[in-house]
Amino acid sequence: MLDLSDIPLGMLALDALVKEAGVDVLSAGTVQDGRYLILFGGEVEAVSFAFEKAVETAGHALRDAVLLPWAEARIVPAILDNVIRWPAPGDTLGVVQNGSAPSMLKAIDAALKGAWVDLVQLRIGEGLGGRAIATLWGETHDVEAALELAASAAADPSWTAQVIRNADDAVTGAVVGGSQFFKEWRG
Repeated sequence: MLDLSDIPLGMLALDALVKEAGVDVLSAGTVQDGRYLILFGGEVEAVSFAFEKAVETAGHALRDAVLLPWAEARIVPAILDNVIRWPAPGDTLGVVQNGSAPSMLKAIDAALKGAWVDLVQLRIGEGLGGRAIATLWGETHDVEAALELAASAAADPSWTAQVIRNADDAVTGAVVGGSQFFKEWRG
């Protein structure tokens, strides 16, 4: 994933990466505060070549980027489907927020690979002023471990996280209902 501060350069970087190697563009477009996000995947070698070309093309407009060879399988569906996946039994909710979507992907990848937790929701960009949020669920010790791994991987000063032990029904209801305060209607 690439996060660019300039929309025209974002589109140029998108063009450059698809011309460089055979990759699948999973999502590309603007997010709030005038940024351009590109999420793509495919075979590791092709993605690596395309990533390098896009980073070179983006130049000064590149805010953040992450290359995740063998990314954790739950990440892409969570982004693309935007579905709340209520998890298996547990008692603790971990909620994280970050100022950069690529850094969040790196952090959540580390958390999911290193701890026994479920990814409930992952939102990037839209409705968040360009930020990213994720919610994780599991037993307290697993959620705490996941958040430690995520914080280390993110290495971002805007990173915040909370562990909510024995989450009340009001909190789990808010998660199931979605993290948005309102639902936008686009007719």
